[in-house]
Amino acid sequence: MHTRFLLTPSSAQPYPLYIDSIGHHEDQEMLNRKDGLPHYQWLQTFSGCGEYEMGNRKILLSKGSGVLMLPGEPHAYYAVTDTWCTQYVTFGGTSVHTILSTLGMLESAVFRWDEEGPLNLALTHILNKLQTQADYSGYDASADLYHFLIQIKKHAQINNRTSITNQMLHLQPLTDWLEDHYPNPDTGIEHMAAVLAITPRHLNTLFQHAFGLSPYAYLIMMRLRKSKEMLLADRHVAVKEIAVHVGFRDTSHFIASFRKQIGLTPERFRELN
Repeated sequence: MHTRFLLTPSSAQPYPLYIDSIGHHEDQEMLNRKDGLPHYQWLQTFSGCGEYEMGNRKILLSKGSGVLMLPGEPHAYYAVTDTWCTQYVTFGGTSVHTILSTLGMLESAVFRWDEEGPLNLALTHILNKLQTQADYSGYDASADLYHFLIQIKKHAQINNRTSITNQMLHLQPLTDWLEDHYPNPDTGIEHMAAVLAITPRHLNTLFQHAFGLSPYAYLIMMRLRKSKEMLLADRHVAVKEIAVHVGFRDTSHFIASFRKQIGLTPERFRELN
């Protein structure tokens, strides 16, 4: 059985993201697209196992894995078990290139994830809405597609790189440690790397992937967040004292960092809140 929905919007509704087609295929047949598809395509295994070919690469797609294909990318896929059940979505949109670029997904790639995680049934939830909700619109589909792409970014590993969720779990002992040690002005990247028993270079890579920030920038953000709490909790404490308490040696550095991040001086922030 092949359940398929076509949702291409009219030219009068240029969604930033739109679903062109979405479906569930109980017995996936072999497909060989020498010219690819005109849309972006996501294909994942629901059960069984298949093989995906792109160029000289042959990759097994078992449960808990999927592939993102860019428009015009030649590819082929076929079952390697008696039955290969797949789910897929093809999509486009006026902002699709920007969104995928921001998510670091602007390449054809294979993704893998925990079979028990939320990503495995994400497309099923959209298909269920299409089957049961008569008022399900193109706007709803656009929002659900965006959420689905975020789920891929959050929970899946791309080409065997660690997922953001796993990276954050790896960094959790350090972020917990910083909650107690951020006031120390001597806290630096060497100390932070030592907490996880890794090199500063590796730590920087983990932070960039997980937060899009360097470890030092993360520490400054934490100090500024704590300073905002103090500015409002005790309005009689001087800005200079707060700067020292959250780990800044220099009050002018604190004020400049606060203004750059918050858009206000600490005094003005306190006045307005």
